[in-house]
Formats: sequence, C-alpha cells, structure tokens
Amino acid sequence: MAYQALYRTYRPRDFDEVAGQEHITKTFKNALVKNKLAHAYLFSGPRGTGKTSIAKIIAKAVNCEHAPVANPCNECEICKAIDRNTISDVIEIDAASNNGVDEIRELRDKVKYLPGVGKYKVYIIDEVHMLSISAFNALLKTLEEPPKHVIFILATTEPHKIPATIHSRCQRFDFRGIAIRDMLEKLNEIVEKETISVQDEALHLIAESAEGGMRDAISLLDQVVSYSDDEITVDDVHAIRGSVSHEAIIRIAKAVENDDVPQAVEELDELIASGKESHKLLDDLVKFYRDVLMYNNVEHNDTNRLLYQNEAFQALVEGLSNTRVFHYIDILHDTQQKIRYAANGKLYLELAFVKMVDEELKKNTVALEKIHRLEESMHKLEIRVESLKQAKPNEDKESLPTSTFDMHREVSSQEDQTQDEDTQTEDNKQEEQEKPVEKQPEPQKEEPENDPLANPFIKLYERFSKKQYKTFDIHYVEDLLNTADREVKIDMVKKWYDIERTVEGDDMQYAQLITEGTLVASNGVMLIVTYEGYAMCNRLMTPEFKKNILRLLENYYGRKMMFMALPEELWNNISNEFVKKFRTRKANDFIKLTPITHPRLVEIPKENDDYEDIQSDSVKEAKDLFGDIVKVKKEGE
Repeated sequence: MAYQALYRTYRPRDFDEVAGQEHITKTFKNALVKNKLAHAYLFSGPRGTGKTSIAKIIAKAVNCEHAPVANPCNECEICKAIDRNTISDVIEIDAASNNGVDEIRELRDKVKYLPGVGKYKVYIIDEVHMLSISAFNALLKTLEEPPKHVIFILATTEPHKIPATIHSRCQRFDFRGIAIRDMLEKLNEIVEKETISVQDEALHLIAESAEGGMRDAISLLDQVVSYSDDEITVDDVHAIRGSVSHEAIIRIAKAVENDDVPQAVEELDELIASGKESHKLLDDLVKFYRDVLMYNNVEHNDTNRLLYQNEAFQALVEGLSNTRVFHYIDILHDTQQKIRYAANGKLYLELAFVKMVDEELKKNTVALEKIHRLEESMHKLEIRVESLKQAKPNEDKESLPTSTFDMHREVSSQEDQTQDEDTQTEDNKQEEQEKPVEKQPEPQKEEPENDPLANPFIKLYERFSKKQYKTFDIHYVEDLLNTADREVKIDMVKKWYDIERTVEGDDMQYAQLITEGTLVASNGVMLIVTYEGYAMCNRLMTPEFKKNILRLLENYYGRKMMFMALPEELWNNISNEFVKKFRTRKANDFIKLTPITHPRLVEIPKENDDYEDIQSDSVKEAKDLFGDIVKVKKEGE
C-alpha cells in the first residue's frame, strides 16, 4: 500500500479526537443528541485548525446507522464509506476551482434529489470566499430554504470576504489556533504510535513553528522524520524550516546591544553561508524582539515557549527597555519593506545593524530611557520618604525631601558626579547667615531672575538680545551654534512636550505650535525650532505669534529667551555645513555660515501693520498658475 501522509492518517474521526476546539465540538455533540441541527453552517478560522475535519465528522454523525449520536460510531458501513470518500451523499466542493455561477446552478439543481444511502445529503464547500458574486447570489435562496434532507457547511479562512447575505443565513463558528499544549499532546500521541525518536525541545519547536495550525505541525513532523537519520533534533527542525536557532538570534541581539556591528555581521555571514535566507532571518529577528516585549510586559507569559526558558535570553532582556525594543523593531520593519524587492537582502540586513547601533538615531531612545530611570528613582524615593515619615513621625522633617522638586534635585545629585561642590558650600554659608536665630528655618525661595549667580543665562541674554537680527538671520544661527550647549538642549527637550499640560484657554494653540516643532539647537537662551513647511515658519516669525510663543517658553523654563523657526530641509543644510567647518576649524575660531536665502521665506518687519499678509503656499501656487487675476481678500473687504 502506498505511504499515506501523517496528517491524513491521523485526521480526527470523531469529536473526541479534535484538538483545541472544545467550544465547537461540545456544541455539535449536544445538537446531534437533541436533533437540533441547523440547515447551514459557516466555519471560519486559520488553516489547519479542523474545519473540514469537523464537517466530515458531522456528515458521519447525521448519517450514522445509530443516529442520533454525539459521536459517529466509525464502524457502520455508512461511516466507513464516508471515511473512504465513496459515498455520494457527502459532496465536497473546492470553491477555489469551482467558483463560477454555472457550478452553483448545477449544485442547486441537484439539491432537490433525495440522498442515496444515508438520511442527509451534506454539502461541504471549502474556501467558500473564492466564489464569485454571481455564484453567491445563485446560492442565496437555496441556502436559506434548502430541502429538509440537505445540510450546507461552508468553510473559509477569510470570512470578511463573504457577503452579509450569506452570513445571515448560516450559523457561524469561529475556529481558533491550536494552543501549544494541545498541539504537543497530539504530536506526542502520533510519535508514540509511530515509534518516532524525537527530542522534547525539537517537538516543542515543531509545535511553535506551526503557529496554531495542527495540520502544519503534523506535516512538519512528517517532513523532519524523512530528513533525520535517527533521533530528531532541534537542528533538524531548523534545517527543514530554514529558520534560525534561538542561540544564533541571541548572539546577534547581544552584538547589537554591545554596539558591536562587526560581530553582528560575522554572525550574519555564518548564517547566510549555512543556507539561511535573509528575509527569513529578518522575520525571526522581528519575532525575537516581539517575544522580548511579551516577556517583559505580559504578566502571564506562555511558559511553554522554549525561548522564555533560555537563560541567555533572560539575561539579555533585563537590560532592554520597551523604548529601545520599539526602536529596533521600527528599523527592522522598515528593512522588511525594502528587502522585499531587493536582489541582495544581506546588504539591507547589514545596514539595519548599523542603524540599530547608530548614536544619532538612538539619542531620543536613550533620553527616554534616562527619564524612565529617573522617574523610577523618584518613585522609590517617594516610597522611602513616606515610610520614614510614618516610622519616625516626631523626627525633624527638614532632613527629609518634602517636594517633588527636592526629590528630583536629590536624584540628580546622585547621577551627576560633576556637580560644583564649591558653589554648594557658598550657598550653604549664605543660608546659615540668613537664618533667624530663634526661629525654625523657612523653605528657601528661588533666587530672583536678575541675580547672575542664580541664573547663568542672564549674561547670554544680555549679550545677544542687544543685536538686531533679521527674521531669518544667519548671524543668529552662527551666534547660537558657536555657543550651543548640548546638555542644556537635552534638558530642555526632556520637558519640551509637557508644555501643553501647563497652559489652558487661548494659550493652548500656541503650546501646540511649540510642540509641533523640534528643538534642534540651543544655548539655553537662543532656540532654533524646525518645522516641516516654509509657510509655518513664516507664520511663527510674525510679531504676534513670536511674542506669544516666547511668553509661554519663558514662563515654562523660567528665563528670558530668543526664538527662530526654520524649515527642516533648510536646517539640515545649515547643520551639515557647520559640522564640516567645525571639524576643520582652528581652536576657538568663530564659524561663519552661508547666508539664509530662499524664495519661500519672508523678511518680516518688527510691526504687524508694516508688512503685507504672508501668503500661504496655496495662494502662491494659484498666482503662479493664473497670474495677477488672483486677488486675496482682506477682512472687511
């Protein structure tokens, strides 16, 4: 006898043998015993989850010689004939190849004939979503009111493609992907009956690889049995699937985390040389980082997953924040889109590794991680302070931090090892001199803004605010970039998007304009904020908008400021020029830049009523197309 594939040999013959679909098998058992079957059913769900298998079990159960029964006996002649596909009362139709209206009309004409052997004629239409619209229309009336001896069972993997008129005429059952534990139970049963020697880890990997499809799992097992000589190992499964082992993926992830691109590329070269495909490796990397997120964030992790039990994996994920993992996934997803049409996928993978460790691309991620660590430290400090207050209520409260600002200052002092200790000493001496002799010390107030010791930005503001800059003056940019402070800018960026929380009413529109832009450079007083469009920059540099934006920024950051809005495209050119000249300059040289000239940027006078209305891009385009016939109406006209 010819060899029969394992998935056909071990196809479920009754409801008890179906894996992972208890919600469906229980319903049909009860319906069969009580003789309450509907005339039409719609089975939807992923491939290989038992849709057509259960359909055939129903066909056997309704025609079994011992009916009504919860399960077919599989012993009577009718049950055996249905298993052998030799009975004309059970008709299986593949809608993918019989999707025309003529085939459905032929079916409709034959429905009226009585079954030849059994009690019911059962029509099983697989991949029913492939039927044409006209075929669906031809089926409607018959599906709604078929003869009493007919049962329709429609199966599909894409229920959203089926018309609502068909849905409304059927009882729908949604099949779910088979859980790993249920799949392992079935696979172990097959392995035992077939006397197959297989490692537990390899069987586990087969179950994971099937992604919920029981048929896929059994087919993969059958294929691996043919490949391996003796015992089936994890390497055998990876060789058949073309997938990458967990250990290799973890080694690549470690290299990326250590900013070791050469090591990551070396691992990639070894995998490609062993026959692995670039797009498959990319998919495995995305799944790996997905698993990292699940392991770190889902409270009830699937302990059956082999990866979660790997000690190297557990050690790696401890240092990976969600922000960093999302950064990696974004890069890998972008690479997936590019590699789809690429002849050399390995090249894009190498570039992805470089992007993943690039400092410039990671700077926002690193800043967010620092903020998160700071928030955690502050939270722990709040808990410690609260516990100390409760444990020792009579102690002097002045020794404990009493506000979020104080705690922030304490945490910052722990992280910043370069803080000026001499200045602290002088401040402490001054505080001691100002304390009343017989009174409890009062909380210190912030120093007035005009005190240079309290606000180091005053001298910068006095120095540059006296200059008369034009609207988009390159001298402003030169002065800022030559005195820029990266640490100050980072501190400002951390608070940048919280400004909307501090305003209300009419000020909200200005706060939203601020956060819509990106702070790209600052020395603490002078700011350059980039926006996507030229018209937006023109608008923000008008006296009214600029005045309100500066008012909000100065109140928010607590110091006087200066502001310039620049288009992103223009800023990229300026910053590239500055970097090139910075690398070749002599010590303390003042870097000069090319003046800003662009036809879409408008020089704006200091007073509102001294300049024409700034035209939007749409108005300019209209004038370019139609000339002077385009007129812009002003208010009151």
